[in-house]
Amino acid sequence: MAILDQLKLSNAAHGKENSPVQRFRHRLIDAIQLQIDLAKADIAGQPLQRTRQKWVKVGATGEKELQQVPVRARRWWWKDESGATFITLKYGARPLELAPGKSAIEVGGLEDLPTKLTLICDAIRAGELDGCRAKIPSFGRASLTKPKGTSSKHSGAKG
Repeated sequence: MAILDQLKLSNAAHGKENSPVQRFRHRLIDAIQLQIDLAKADIAGQPLQRTRQKWVKVGATGEKELQQVPVRARRWWWKDESGATFITLKYGARPLELAPGKSAIEVGGLEDLPTKLTLICDAIRAGELDGCRAKIPSFGRASLTKPKGTSSKHSGAKG
């Protein structure tokens, strides 16, 4: 025990990774940072090329090789007939309802988009969009299971 006596021992346990609210905020901020990068690239007139690593079969032997493949990034904003820019915040593929019946933010011009998105990130960090999280339907294995008492077989006459 002489070696362990040199260490400072504690009863602290490793906490959970993040709470669901923290995961929501982190994921939303990461997605908005991508939108900021896309907006800055559009303003500069340059394409934004994102890549990820993927194992790809190469040659007739079917050997796998790790390669960089392009990833498509979708823009959350659009322009209307008058030239005003609007943006819809999304969590996954679903738009967030920021106020009852309202899911879009009027930005003005495209050059104002990065500053507005930065303000939105600040609002997320402050917890102002945590109420939107409650309106997102939960998906996953639990939502796909059928309630007890229902059968997966077809009802009707045998034939």
